[in-house]
Amino acid sequence: MRHASLAVLLALTACAHAEQNPTAPPAQAAAPAKAEPVAAAVDPASQPVVEFVSAAATRRGGTVTDTRYSEKPDDAAITAREFAAGVVTWTGQVGFGKGSQYAGVGFNVSILPDGQTVSATSFKSVTFRLASPNNAVLRLRVSGSNEKVRNSGCYPVYVQATSKDLTEYTIPLSKFAPESWCAAQGVAIGATLPELFGFEVADTNVKKAPTTFSVGSITLNP
Repeated sequence: MRHASLAVLLALTACAHAEQNPTAPPAQAAAPAKAEPVAAAVDPASQPVVEFVSAAATRRGGTVTDTRYSEKPDDAAITAREFAAGVVTWTGQVGFGKGSQYAGVGFNVSILPDGQTVSATSFKSVTFRLASPNNAVLRLRVSGSNEKVRNSGCYPVYVQATSKDLTEYTIPLSKFAPESWCAAQGVAIGATLPELFGFEVADTNVKKAPTTFSVGSITLNP
C-alpha cells in the first residue's frame, strides 16, 4: 500500500509541475515594416525620360501643356491634340494674316510630376522622335527649373527639320543655346542641365497655313 500511495503522490506532483509550467505562447509575427516614401527613380540611360501615355501625361507622371503665342492677338491656334501608340500629334496654324512677326504652337512636357527636376549633367546628347506631314521645322527646347525663365522663353533651343516619317534625331546638348533676343536673360545649357525640368517642341514658322507634327519618346544619352 505504501508503494501504491507513493506512486499516486508522485503522479500528482508531476501533474502539478506541468500545470505550473505551461507551454510558452507562440511568438507573435513581427509587425510589417513601415513603408518609407521612395524618391522618383530616374535612370535616363536605360529608358526614355519622356514616354507619352496620353496627350496630357507621361509614364513618369509628367504633364503636357500647350505652347501658343503670337505678336498680334489670335494669330496662332492649336486645333487638335491626338495620342496613339506612344506618339502625340499637335495640329494648328501659325499665322492668320494678322501681321505677327513671331508666333508659335506646340507643347511643353515635364519629366516628373510636381515640378521635380533631374540632374542631367552626365549626359551628352538628347534624342527626339519627330515627324511632320508638312515637313515642319521645329524648335526644340531644353527647360530648367526656373518657371520665370521658362515662361520668358530663354532656356536653350535647337532647330530641327523633320520628315513625314517618325525619325530619331540625336542632337548634342552642346548645340542648344538661348535665342539671341534673350541677351543677358538667356540661360546656357550648362546652367540648365543640373536641374532639368523638361522639354518644349513647337512650330514657330509664320506660314499662314495649317501645320501638324508628331513627337514620340525623348531620351537622354551618355
